[in-house]
Amino acid sequence: MNITRLFLSEAPMQRKRWIGQNTLAIASQYLVMCAVVLGTTLAIFHFRSSLGTLNISVLYLFIVLICAMIANPGVTLFCGLFSFLCYDFFLVPPVFTLQVAVPSLLLDPVAFLVVSVVTCIMAERARQRAIQTVIYREADLLRSTLLSLISHNLRTPLAIIKTALTSVLAIDESETESRLLLLDANEECDRLNRLIANVLQLSRLEAHAVQINRDWHSLDEVISVVFKRWPEAVADKSLTAIIPDVLPLFQFDFDLIDAVLTNLVENALRHGEPPCKLTVALQPAEKAEIWIRVEDTGSGVKLADRGRLFQRFATTKASGIGLGLAVCKGLVEAHGGRLWAEFEPYQTRFIVALPFVSYFEDETDGASADR
Repeated sequence: MNITRLFLSEAPMQRKRWIGQNTLAIASQYLVMCAVVLGTTLAIFHFRSSLGTLNISVLYLFIVLICAMIANPGVTLFCGLFSFLCYDFFLVPPVFTLQVAVPSLLLDPVAFLVVSVVTCIMAERARQRAIQTVIYREADLLRSTLLSLISHNLRTPLAIIKTALTSVLAIDESETESRLLLLDANEECDRLNRLIANVLQLSRLEAHAVQINRDWHSLDEVISVVFKRWPEAVADKSLTAIIPDVLPLFQFDFDLIDAVLTNLVENALRHGEPPCKLTVALQPAEKAEIWIRVEDTGSGVKLADRGRLFQRFATTKASGIGLGLAVCKGLVEAHGGRLWAEFEPYQTRFIVALPFVSYFEDETDGASADR
């Protein structure tokens, strides 16, 4: 409590000290610019006979440019206005007055003043962009640190909890209320693991750090792994799959497509209504794609929410986080594929389209290249 009070009491003092130092620094910038502009003006006035037709406004503009790079925007604007007044007072006839004998003599200083204002605005925008770049860099560093903490400090205890739950469930197979509670806890543990995986995947996608480890796989193997996560839904036919009898091998990252289908199936089971159906179909040769459809029944997605369905943190349910579909779209596009949604009355369908080159076609191309 004493430490908290001490911190709260010192915070206003530190803020006042910072404001005072900042005000002093800006005031010193005003004084320095006054001295520089006035000194330059007196030097030009003294040597004006030897300068000839030299465009004096360029010298003032040079001062304003230097001021814009190192000083406060207000100081830069003041530098331009003060330079204009000194130019008019000391160098535009009649001198030592702000009157002008010939209006055309004001063209140079007025043009210089306009350029000074524009330079001030551009310099301020450049400074703001530089500040934003620093802020974004620090935010990325903070995000990386946070994700590292999530990866190491959450996944390890979750793995221990998962192991303990699995062990207890394997020992006690009686259908008691305690076992049902343990099954619910085990399911929520899996869901939390998937949520953490989505956060990590989304950070990698935003950092363009996702590695696609392509290899030859069978899609029905991935679907089998996905379905094992919901054995009860498979047993009561709430989750079904339609797969062609002959499905050739093709190249994709097994773990990433597993994550995509897991997210889509979980989304269908949580936000739709059973039955949930997963269909695999080969498209015509000219499209060279393999399509995976994940369909569910239910009230569907509201028309107003469909446009932001794949955006980060966009969710139609109060209990949702809104990361799953954004991660799915990013992972599919990282494969060079497409992901979109189709809507019908009481039905929502997500379609994953992956580029398809069969194992046999690739071997044929390799043999042709060898010859």
